[in-house]
Amino acid sequence: MWTVLQWYMTRDAFIGGLCFKIIKPTTMFKGGKPCISAEEADELLSYAEVGFQQDLKDRRKQPAFIAMAHHFVSHAWRYNYNNFLDALATWDAQKGSDVTTYFWVDAFVVNQHIADTYPMEWWSTRFAQAVGDVGSTILVSMPWEDPAPLKRVWVIWEIFCVHQTGARFDIAMPKKELDGFRAALITSFTKVQTALSKVDVELSSAFHKSHQDMVHDEIRRTIGFTKLNEMVQLRMTRWLIGMATRELQSMKEHASEANWKDRMGLQDNLARMLRESGNFSGAEFYFKELLKEVEDKQGKEDAMTMSALNQLAVTLQKANHIDEAMERHRDCLQRRRQVLGENHEETLQSVSNLAVLLSLRRPLTVEIFDEARSLYSLAVKGREATIGAKDPRTLYTQSNFARFLSEAPEPSTQLFEESEQLHARAVENLTAALQQGHPLTLASLHNQACSWIDRCLFEEGSLKGPRVDKAVEQLRLVHKLRIEKLGKEHPDTQQTEKKISEISHLQKQMEKEGGNNANMEAFATWQDLFKAHFEEVSTAEQFKQVRSYMFDTGADLVFDDLLHAGFLDEDGMLTTGMQPYNFMARIITGDTVQRKCQIEQEYLGAHSSRFIIAHNKPESEDMWSSSDPSWLGKASMSKNHRFLAFKDLRWEFCNILAIGIDSGSAHGLAKLQEMKNAATHWVKHAPGWSPPDKTAFLLAVWPLTGVPCLHLHIVDLACSGPSYERLRRKLLPLDDAIRVLEEEVKERPRDARP
Repeated sequence: MWTVLQWYMTRDAFIGGLCFKIIKPTTMFKGGKPCISAEEADELLSYAEVGFQQDLKDRRKQPAFIAMAHHFVSHAWRYNYNNFLDALATWDAQKGSDVTTYFWVDAFVVNQHIADTYPMEWWSTRFAQAVGDVGSTILVSMPWEDPAPLKRVWVIWEIFCVHQTGARFDIAMPKKELDGFRAALITSFTKVQTALSKVDVELSSAFHKSHQDMVHDEIRRTIGFTKLNEMVQLRMTRWLIGMATRELQSMKEHASEANWKDRMGLQDNLARMLRESGNFSGAEFYFKELLKEVEDKQGKEDAMTMSALNQLAVTLQKANHIDEAMERHRDCLQRRRQVLGENHEETLQSVSNLAVLLSLRRPLTVEIFDEARSLYSLAVKGREATIGAKDPRTLYTQSNFARFLSEAPEPSTQLFEESEQLHARAVENLTAALQQGHPLTLASLHNQACSWIDRCLFEEGSLKGPRVDKAVEQLRLVHKLRIEKLGKEHPDTQQTEKKISEISHLQKQMEKEGGNNANMEAFATWQDLFKAHFEEVSTAEQFKQVRSYMFDTGADLVFDDLLHAGFLDEDGMLTTGMQPYNFMARIITGDTVQRKCQIEQEYLGAHSSRFIIAHNKPESEDMWSSSDPSWLGKASMSKNHRFLAFKDLRWEFCNILAIGIDSGSAHGLAKLQEMKNAATHWVKHAPGWSPPDKTAFLLAVWPLTGVPCLHLHIVDLACSGPSYERLRRKLLPLDDAIRVLEEEVKERPRDARP
């Protein structure tokens, strides 16, 4: 049978043809012998089953063709079979290992005689679990300019299974295709990004229309098209960042005068992509490195140098490093004015950037307001004169100016009128030029709605009426479109979500107060209050302050934050669906299974009935020792790093802040002591771990953690990595948390409640 496959490789044939012309005809048997039709056959097998039988006969003569798979392969059936094999061989060669690699390929492993009869339940349970059990998925993708797999419903489903099970993910291409892709990383980076972001699950198709409908129905029932689009795009972006990072590192190792400009271009592209994905620390690292190298080689007044300086300033601004961003923006503006002149577009860009940054200063004094207003006016008029009044850059500056005017420290009806006129022109013209879903149009719609809210508060002192309803409706539209275009975790999406939440809190508080003069801080979300008063929680004293402050301001704010985000239901239980995705909650319920930790669960002993062990994402585990800025804070903190969580979905187990919030500090203290005992027992019995006194037991306080489920980081300090140093300031030792609750119990011995 292997000779037949080798013959097929010599022909210009496709995987689908391979299935119908080779696999099916050679896997039908009657009385143990091959037959020519399925009707007369008494045994229909998969190609792998037949191969396994041959392995049993030939095991002494040659290596096995069939073995446990190392990688699951996702692909389109219309691929040329030779190109498909070329892609896998090229990918495997990059590993540099002499160990034979076994791939799970559906055409061979799934019984093709009955594959069409499997119900969706089988694909969403047995098949999904198989993807997780293999632990690594390779997507064969070609051509890179228009990846065929991202249009196929089964491939999308397989990527979804990868996400659900936490399996590793990589992409393979034929050598010629890969060479072209690498070249495009340097010469056509925007084209590469566009190609890999072309995901619309609702438009994906299958060979059988019934399969397409079946998978689409399951997606609607579970995760939804919008969330799945976001998840697939996130996977592709992560892969692209990893690919660009590796390519840049290779270019650095072979640095030369000949590749210098290309290397700088790739580093600039990588930094921009990191910034767009919300990894500001990674972007800052690469932009600072880029600026130094370009400035040393080209000088301070070179165009590349000034561009790098501007990009660094923008990144610092987005990361909320206001003081350093201000310094960089002023430096860039000064250089551009001297070299390019006052009315050059790049100079006006710096004028606009500085105006935006000034508008973010708090408190916004009259002096700062006047300087920013002057800069905004200069930027708008300058751009109208140079690039035109309807250029998107002019209109976006106009939108920011309008939003700024509505936040004046000394507001007036005249300023609001000017603001509304600017908003109306910006929204109308941006929508016409770029369509409603473009990020710049969405930003202008967000700005306009926020200004309407400000005007209502100023002129009417309330948040009722048609103007407020219109503003909230517009913000909800922006939020929906930003999720579709940018993803739920993107800072712009979260900005709109936060604004909607603020308005809701403010409306409730005004209704409760029956007036309009309540303290604005009472209207904020818990995340707002936390960020305004605390930077880190890594000591007992800091934890005591945060916990006391939470109870002083109202613990219901934490509950409301999680409820609004969808992490809690109305009954105060952690949600376990796919939207939003709570990784730890799904581990607790068994909706997500980690094969490795099923074995490690045994090391908990008697504690296993009340606690569960989990591990990080495979790619995060792999990068535990990496100092690459794109992984700092995201990779595992040690070669040995696990999570320990209560098997309890009640809301007081959503975070260390809430422990004992309903049941009292004494009960919360008992639970934390129980957690320490479980963690200590696990470390003592887990193979390859240092003893408990060489292991850190750490907790994260909401919102310094993005996972709203109380879990303990168990970190082996004998093999800790760079991410441990990065995250230490955000993490609270378990013993410190226990100490604070012990004090609470002593101070309130009767009810033992904070």
